Amino acid sequence: MVNILRQRDITILDFGPEYLSLDESNLSKVVQQIVEVAKHATPPLVIVDLSHTESFGSFFIQFLIRIWKLIKKRGGQLVLAGLNENCLNVLKRSKIESLWQRYPTREEALDAFKTPE
Repeated sequence: MVNILRQRDITILDFGPEYLSLDESNLSKVVQQIVEVAKHATPPLVIVDLSHTESFGSFFIQFLIRIWKLIKKRGGQLVLAGLNENCLNVLKRSKIESLWQRYPTREEALDAFKTPE
């Protein structure tokens, strides 16, 4: 399963080492769980941590767009963390790399959500 974590009111979807490749066969088991998280995360601030992921394809891209739209509709934000060069190239080829802010690490993504004091 995808680890669903909470830090500082931010929901983190942690795709662990078992998700080296995010294809339909290993994602189909967790799609509904993650859609529910996207619908109900409060506040709707979500980090998708892909630090362990080496590849993904069109199924994951469609899924990512789906949860992003659910979060955006609620006035929230979805960001990506730990995206490797191969995965970034897939987003670039799909011409959607600019839809989400990207951060090298989960910690940097968390820091980006800090509210000014």
